[in-house]
Amino acid sequence: MRLLIIHQNFPGQYRHLAPLWAKLPGWEVLGLGRDTAPGLPPESGVRWIRYRLHRPVHTQQHHYLRNMESAVLHGQAVARLLMELKRKGYRPDTILAHPGWGETLYVKDVFPDVRLVHFCEWYYGQPGSDVNFDPEFPTSFDTLAKMRTWNALHLLNLENCDAAITPTRWQWQQHPEA
Repeated sequence: MRLLIIHQNFPGQYRHLAPLWAKLPGWEVLGLGRDTAPGLPPESGVRWIRYRLHRPVHTQQHHYLRNMESAVLHGQAVARLLMELKRKGYRPDTILAHPGWGETLYVKDVFPDVRLVHFCEWYYGQPGSDVNFDPEFPTSFDTLAKMRTWNALHLLNLENCDAAITPTRWQWQQHPEA
């Protein structure tokens, strides 16, 4: 089994699972993380590779779109790294990823037939969750509009994966029916 784990801050939530999987007979675990990620030590049995964004988000970008531009840059960096790995003969059996920063936007373009499982931790802006829950701190229209725009990434993530998991039922309930 070739398992590819993608997380901006690799290993992130997979810190304990990745080394356990790497110790299973016949399993090869590869991690991808941003150049700022802590990674795992070699004795974990997990090989991991850092990716780097080719540029920062433009400072003049509309503030509703800054997170989306960042997501595209993350997705582009990961796709370029995956294309390089594919040219060298690498093909995972399954990809497990935290898609919250955009890393998996183009994964299915590189590996269309590989099962992609997303760890969908959060869907923003649901009443009573992360906004509008405290009357003392009302949420502005701009904040709500920015969150709605940011959720476009999460909707794309749901469309792009073969399976989506959440840590808790409550977090699952924050996501739209789609």
